[in-house]
Amino acid sequence: MGLRTAAMGDVRLDECVVPLENRLGPEGGGLALFSHAMEWERGLILAPALGAMQRLLELSRQRARERRQFDQPIGHFQLVSTKLVDMQLRLESARLLLYKVAWLKARERPAIMEAALAKLAVSESWVQSCEDALQLHGGQGYLSESGIERELRDALASRIYSGTSEIQRQVVAHWMGLA
Repeated sequence: MGLRTAAMGDVRLDECVVPLENRLGPEGGGLALFSHAMEWERGLILAPALGAMQRLLELSRQRARERRQFDQPIGHFQLVSTKLVDMQLRLESARLLLYKVAWLKARERPAIMEAALAKLAVSESWVQSCEDALQLHGGQGYLSESGIERELRDALASRIYSGTSEIQRQVVAHWMGLA
């Protein structure tokens, strides 16, 4: 459905024996290793989405300036300008959350909750910005030539990989002392 540029495949390990000297950590330490890797992945895997969201915003701003209805650019209509403002707000919020994770990790500080918040916010924001861009482009946005429909398909996947949005909420709830 999406992510057509990402090479994917299956790996199958049957009767695989790993010599002690090739272990990544002590026996029983897999969860800690996995958690550390997921912290990095969740925190930064969606950094490219910022560029996609920026591109969608620019395309939509251009459309709002050029497309005319009732002898004026559609960007003059409050519902259109509000969508554009929301797209800008989501982009800036997503950027700040990702920067916070990167800042923490650069200082070798834990960022489990921050990474989950960033993953959740960026993936949800990317989907919503795609939907807004599609709406602002009308029928043209729905056509594959626009690229917006492909962007939406890729954004939808971001709510699933590296832990679903629901999992991210559970991680945050745990760090808040709720779960």
